[in-house]
Amino acid sequence: MKLENTTFKTPIHEITSLYSTDNQIFFKRDDLQPFSFGGNKVRIARKIIEHMYATGCDTLITYGNKRSNLCRVTTNMCAALGIKCYMISITDDDHGLKKAFNGEMAHLFGAQVIQCEKSEVDATVAKVKEKIVKEGGVPYYINEGDAVINQASTYVDVYNEIMEQSKEFGGFDYIFCASGSGTTQAGLTIGKLLNSDTAEAPKVVGISIARVKERGLLKLNEHINGYFAKNNITNIPAERISEEINLATEYLCGGYSLHTDEIRNACTQMLAVNGIELDTTYTGKAYVGCEKYLKDNNIKGKKVLFVHTGGLPLFFDLMNEF
Repeated sequence: MKLENTTFKTPIHEITSLYSTDNQIFFKRDDLQPFSFGGNKVRIARKIIEHMYATGCDTLITYGNKRSNLCRVTTNMCAALGIKCYMISITDDDHGLKKAFNGEMAHLFGAQVIQCEKSEVDATVAKVKEKIVKEGGVPYYINEGDAVINQASTYVDVYNEIMEQSKEFGGFDYIFCASGSGTTQAGLTIGKLLNSDTAEAPKVVGISIARVKERGLLKLNEHINGYFAKNNITNIPAERISEEINLATEYLCGGYSLHTDEIRNACTQMLAVNGIELDTTYTGKAYVGCEKYLKDNNIKGKKVLFVHTGGLPLFFDLMNEF
């Protein structure tokens, strides 16, 4: 497998809104990326592997719980490329979920899965790093330093891709995405800050699927300012950065992976009406949040782009629940 064959420019098309006809809703179909069931994590995983190679490392340590799309894609990419991979799997936010397709596939791909509670992650990562070094390897952990900044840079490129594609539709007024770790939203926001300061540029809004406002804003600022510091970008005022970070936390439903019957119904209706899969952890929650944000803020007559960040296996987890 060649890394360059794992990603491509994904299409944008208009969908039928499940809620109203006050705005035109378009989907950026990153769920159609051509590797491991697609999604934004394919773009991110490619950046991770490229950065791992560039830093001289040879063994990947990935992180997430059994629902994690990133763990599915990184373990799959490592298997395809012959890279040794460890998965640190946290157990205290799965809300009693016994199995998830993403987690099962990590085992299928041959990753060494190590389970621990979130409070034990740092100590567990340290032990795994020590083991890798003793075996003659060079560990690369996806959640530290430049590795995280590198992930955010992925969606700086996607912002530019969207702006080029938007010409076909007469431009967009808003770009929405699910905001979990924050790297996708941070990248889109950086893209706007770097490439446009006009009133016509779309407003980037993240719908938080896990973090409360204070924590979410802290991580977004870390990602964005870390990117600027690494790339020696000093010409963007702090107040402008703050103005462009838009994180909606009103639609959390209590936290990560928690959802309502409305979100479950939206996932099934989206498939029935538009032939597009959503899931209750990320995209379904974010899509419902997007529509509610538009209604709650009395936004009408706008062209709205929703970045579908994928997660197909999670849709089938939902089917199992039914």
